[in-house]
Amino acid sequence: MKAIAAFFLLCALIFAFGPDQIAADMDLSANTTDLIERACNRSIHKDFCVNTLKSHSKSKDADLSGLASIAVTLAYQNATNILDELHSLGNNDTSAEPSIQQGVEECKDYYLDAAEQLENSLSALSQKAYHDMNTWLKVAVTDADSCEAAFQGQKSKMSHKNRLFRMLANNALTVVKVLVENQ
Repeated sequence: MKAIAAFFLLCALIFAFGPDQIAADMDLSANTTDLIERACNRSIHKDFCVNTLKSHSKSKDADLSGLASIAVTLAYQNATNILDELHSLGNNDTSAEPSIQQGVEECKDYYLDAAEQLENSLSALSQKAYHDMNTWLKVAVTDADSCEAAFQGQKSKMSHKNRLFRMLANNALTVVKVLVENQ
């Protein structure tokens, strides 16, 4: 008899508190989606920006500053992955044309700088130094452009990677601009 009473009490509690919590979770999810949409609204690649931010596990609880941190972190991770790949390319592809080898070496320097600029951007974010952050993000984008130019117009394995990095870094720039406007 006590088990049945406990069961009904538990059911009553679930029905009493469950719907409100479910509705609150849905509102939070909707608010986060709206915030991501607003943060990415001016992005050249809006859908890419929205999908990239939404796919990050921390985005559902993030404010604009958190979304900026996520965007910069994604660009940083991409830059370090590219840098690792460049090191591997430089070490393994000794049969490549000298101009390609030179391009790989230059790209290493550019992506090393880009990663450093993104680290500086994350530090600036924590200090709310948004102007500095904006400057360093622009330098990181320029580093990707310079890497592309290092191959002197030749098709390279880096073209797609440079484009993806620029998209991620530009997303970060867009989110930072929205963050500044909302301060």
